[in-house]
Amino acid sequence: MAAAGACAEDKLYEGMLLPEDFAGPITVTVELRDLHGVLVGRVKASPPISAVGQISSGEMMGDKCDFTVPFSSSMVLRFVGTCSTSMFEGRYTQAGRRDASSRGTFRLMRKEPDKDEDTREALRTPVPTGSLTECITANTRCLGACPKGDYNTEFLCSNRCRTKYKACKKAVSP
Repeated sequence: MAAAGACAEDKLYEGMLLPEDFAGPITVTVELRDLHGVLVGRVKASPPISAVGQISSGEMMGDKCDFTVPFSSSMVLRFVGTCSTSMFEGRYTQAGRRDASSRGTFRLMRKEPDKDEDTREALRTPVPTGSLTECITANTRCLGACPKGDYNTEFLCSNRCRTKYKACKKAVSP
C-alpha cells in the first residue's frame, strides 16, 4: 500500500516497450498522477509510434495501474502493471489488434523530475494541479471509460466514478 500514498504526487517513468514480435524496443516516458484512484497523465513514445498521448481512462488500485492512451484514432495502447515508487512494469496491448507486434511487456524506471525539467514541462498536464477542475476532468475520463451496453455494469462503474469524484472534491476543497 506504500505505492498508493506515494503516487499522490506526479511520477515520471522512463523505459522501453518490448514487443512480442521481437521488433526493436520503443522508448517511452510516462507521467502519472493519482487522483484518488483515477490515473491521469501523459505518455510520450519514440518511433514507430512517435507521438504524445494523454491518458483517456486510468485506474489505480493499490500498486496496480491500468490505463489507456490514445495516440491517434488507429493507435490506442493499454498499459496494465505494477507501479511502485521506483519502477512501473507490466504488459501493454494495442486495442483492436491481436498480432504479436501489438502487444508486449514494459519496464520503466522512476526518473526524478529535477534531472530533466524540460521533459517534465513538455509532459505536464495543462490543468492546474489540486483543483476542482482536475477532479471534474478525472471524473469525465472515468465515466467515459465505463463499459456500455450492460445496465448493471454501467451503473456500478458510474457509482465508482461518483465515489472517486466525491473523494477528490473533498480533498481539494477547503
